[in-house]
Amino acid sequence: MAEVFIRKQRIRPGKTESLREWIAKMEDEADSDNKGVRDIWSAESLHTISLFIEHAEDGDYFVWYLEADSMEQLIEARRSSTHPLHDVEDEMMAEVLEDPEEAGDFEPLLHGVSPERPSSYAVEQYSEES
Repeated sequence: MAEVFIRKQRIRPGKTESLREWIAKMEDEADSDNKGVRDIWSAESLHTISLFIEHAEDGDYFVWYLEADSMEQLIEARRSSTHPLHDVEDEMMAEVLEDPEEAGDFEPLLHGVSPERPSSYAVEQYSEES
């Protein structure tokens, strides 16, 4: 069964809208190189990535949910990647996050996957208005 990983990072004050703009830029990069994204996902053993903004009393947080066959494989493939999409991601994190290295400490309790789950690649971006 796949491994799951959650990462929660504080967004610098005033940078939440900039994060949305960076995510749109990442989506544009992914759209322009769909094969490259599929290659990245394959190398990383990645199945799912979901990105969220948590709005809390003490500020906004960037929250990632990842699902992969192997988090070790994902991390190693990411470290050795030279794909431009990862350059955009690195620039985004440096600009908008207080501490790009912060990962949080989450204890997985349950992860279920339907055997009927579709296996095709698709990305849905949600606007602030949705």
